[in-house]
Amino acid sequence: MKRKKANGSMELRNESKLKLSAKLFVSFLKIGPTTFGGGYAILPVIDKEVTERRGWLSSKEMSEITALSGAAPGGIGVNVAALAGYRIAGIPGLLSAVVGISLPTIIIMLILCAAASGFSDNRYVQAALHGIKPTVVALIVYAAIRMKKQALYNPVTWGVAATCLILLLFFPVQPLFVLAIGIVIGLVAEAVFSSKSTGGKKQEQGKHHSM
Repeated sequence: MKRKKANGSMELRNESKLKLSAKLFVSFLKIGPTTFGGGYAILPVIDKEVTERRGWLSSKEMSEITALSGAAPGGIGVNVAALAGYRIAGIPGLLSAVVGISLPTIIIMLILCAAASGFSDNRYVQAALHGIKPTVVALIVYAAIRMKKQALYNPVTWGVAATCLILLLFFPVQPLFVLAIGIVIGLVAEAVFSSKSTGGKKQEQGKHHSM
């Protein structure tokens, strides 16, 4: 794993943005048609490709990108592709990743729309869709478990996650409001932590001066 990450870092330093953009396009072009469910279901595949297989980004960077993508408008899969592409190869990387992940979906949806009228009532098609639904749930849970390692690391983050989950499950609140709550709590916690750290350093410096 460490060797792959080192190779990925070397690749980012040595290759031009155009070459990296071409590789990003191919990688996301392969991801698009192999992932069903969209949204959070596509995150484990992107994460594995970018962090484990290619070593372009660290798990922490992918966790930050996922958090930003979830807070931004639009589909999270495309948002993650855009931010990851930009982090890896700038604007050319962003465009390549977005086009790569979107193109297969557009083509497949055009084909499905053309054939939907004739197969929508087919029992085999309906059975396949019923089988896909629990698979999508499993993919979303897997993505959440992978994100947990980077996102839930102290009592404050666990408390934010639990509070937001309760609000979403049992109260008619907008997801944007829940995101705002997380942002405010995060800023307050950071301010408190920073003030404590500053106060501790001043106390240590005062002790040294008194000695």
